[in-house]
Amino acid sequence: MPSLHGVNRLPRFLLVCLLSGTACIYREHPQQLRIHDDLPDSGPELSLALYQSVGVGLRPGHVVELVQDEHIPEALEAEARQARESLHLLVSSWQPGEASERLVRALAERRPGVVCRILVDALHSPGFVDTVQPRLVQLGCEVRDFRPFVGETVVFNDERLQARNHRQLVIRDGRSGLTGGAGVGPSCRDTYVHVEGPAVRQLQQTFARDWLEAGGGFLPESAFPPLEPRGEARAGFVASTGSPSLSYSERMVQVLMAAARRRLWLTNACFIPTTATVDTLIRKAQEGVDVRILVPGIPPEGLPGGLAAQRVSYERLLENGVRLWEYQAVPLHSRTLVVDDRVAAVGSNNLEANSHTLLEEGSLVVEDAPLASELASSFEQDLTHAKEIRRDDWRKRGLFQRFDYQLPPSTTGCR
Repeated sequence: MPSLHGVNRLPRFLLVCLLSGTACIYREHPQQLRIHDDLPDSGPELSLALYQSVGVGLRPGHVVELVQDEHIPEALEAEARQARESLHLLVSSWQPGEASERLVRALAERRPGVVCRILVDALHSPGFVDTVQPRLVQLGCEVRDFRPFVGETVVFNDERLQARNHRQLVIRDGRSGLTGGAGVGPSCRDTYVHVEGPAVRQLQQTFARDWLEAGGGFLPESAFPPLEPRGEARAGFVASTGSPSLSYSERMVQVLMAAARRRLWLTNACFIPTTATVDTLIRKAQEGVDVRILVPGIPPEGLPGGLAAQRVSYERLLENGVRLWEYQAVPLHSRTLVVDDRVAAVGSNNLEANSHTLLEEGSLVVEDAPLASELASSFEQDLTHAKEIRRDDWRKRGLFQRFDYQLPPSTTGCR
């Protein structure tokens, strides 16, 4: 039994976990990464900082295009129909419905001889195994389950059940790629980016690693064709695997936030930041950076405590000059970051400690003024459908609201 002195030093939410006998997992290391170096907001030095932190620099030679909302299913269908050799899909959640039907039809209409490999996290894809997977197999697609919990044996391993895939990847012929926030399912506010150029090889390698783990074997050499420069944008794909210490996702976000000089606009569907993230956001706001954060205003399906958990950090952020909005129109699934006028990141990365610890994530980091400008315009448009959380109003909230907002972050389980 821990001493009373030791118990008093435990975070409140951890004490709740111990007393209730639950297996709450929340990591808050005292030595979390905080970057205090004076990083440039673009160029070779920023690329070098990313390379030192996550092993991925920003290489030139890319064409990038923002793909959002109802245009995402259209882009998925187009990749399926345009494929000439192979089509690889890594999806965290694939649910039956209109989007699924459209993609299945496109796969049925793909060119003869196109090899189709699909990896889905079935644990978070209700209805997929029974209603969608058999049709895909009938169409000649090889379909595998990411870390299945029912196979030759039934797995009752809590860590394995929580260590899931959260990446969204579509790679066509090893030459074209798509990545974003959510999988195949109901309509939502989501953001993808389409890329052609050398970074597609990084998307393909990420798919290959997970495909190999799922028992699919090695991809053929043809899946990694030589990629010539296609445009002016600099880009790199940062794949992050759950880590008990410091994930690549956390490293990437810290580097990009540290690089902001004028603007740091962040949209995240699962915003339950660590102390290190909050500290960096506050430091940037105090340095005069325009720090704005857009988060969900509609509770995640099946997670009624999601909004309460994200609001735990509001008070410190608002008191120190960070501006916050909650999106009201539809469920928000975008995960994007805009730094100044040239750098942006689009992907699946949650800003939440358990996600860093347990989930497979990925984001495309791009240095391209047109893309950053378009993403910034999209962010401003989103704010017209959002409610700003103002400091004075937040101070005046009622007693029950204050109690509700103190739920421990470990209770959300958001993905």
